[in-house]
Amino acid sequence: VLGAVTMVGEDGETVSGKLSEDGLTWETAEQLGYNERYTLTAQSLGLGGVAGRQMTFETHSPENLTMAYVLPNDGEVVGVGQPVAIQFDENIPNRLAAERAITVKTDPSVEGAFYWLSNREVRWRPAEYWKPGTKVEVSVDVYGVDLGDGLFGQDNTTTSFTIGDEVITSIDDTTKTMTVRRNGEVIKSMPVSMGKNSTPTNNGVYIVGDRRSHMVMDSSTYGVPSNSPNGYRTEVDWATQISYSGIYVHAAPWSVGSQGESNVSHGCINVSTSNGQWFYDNSKRGDIVEIVNTVG
Repeated sequence: VLGAVTMVGEDGETVSGKLSEDGLTWETAEQLGYNERYTLTAQSLGLGGVAGRQMTFETHSPENLTMAYVLPNDGEVVGVGQPVAIQFDENIPNRLAAERAITVKTDPSVEGAFYWLSNREVRWRPAEYWKPGTKVEVSVDVYGVDLGDGLFGQDNTTTSFTIGDEVITSIDDTTKTMTVRRNGEVIKSMPVSMGKNSTPTNNGVYIVGDRRSHMVMDSSTYGVPSNSPNGYRTEVDWATQISYSGIYVHAAPWSVGSQGESNVSHGCINVSTSNGQWFYDNSKRGDIVEIVNTVG
């Protein structure tokens, strides 16, 4: 049977491990590094006494590696609708292996589940909106994990974030008014103009994403030439993203006369410049936007 067994990396750090119950095998209790050299020293115990042996070996890096990137960012304060998003830079053949490598810890405890947005992006969302003040820690421990078809995790990554105030914005096409509530209290109302009948803004629940103080909106990015009758290429200020399909709340000084009266946009939520800046300044990633009563 085996006696004392030690494994040491080239950095001098000891690798933890454990003996089997019958004492015949020893295995590491942690992941070995890629392209590292290790020295293994083992004793065997038998009728002839104690014998020892030492060997050195090297590990190699897999040919196919993938890196994971996590949102929200470390230290970020986000809204009550924000999911945990893990984006890989390669398609993941074994989704279950990826999910098992991801740990989401919350304080207080929260029930949630994984769902896949694409072959490269998995999300974890609580069963209900987060409670303000909840603290979340995410660990993606994919280093050395076989994610299927010879694809391995390149490195581990972590993030910690906090849930901020509950901010829910309601946009009603009947009144063409946007109402912003923070922790249940109305803090701002403003007139809006949404998508015209040919390009309506869809009803539904949206989540605030990125925010840009200035950007160029170009219909060619989704297949409509900017020089076509329904195309556009427009510079806008105070743009707050509410969908990955390209819907923003943004300043539209050219449509102020229609705001609160009629829908004239290509699908975005048009507001005045001052209201656009206010919404930009008072929104955060993960806030909720609810749109109702449109023709979409």
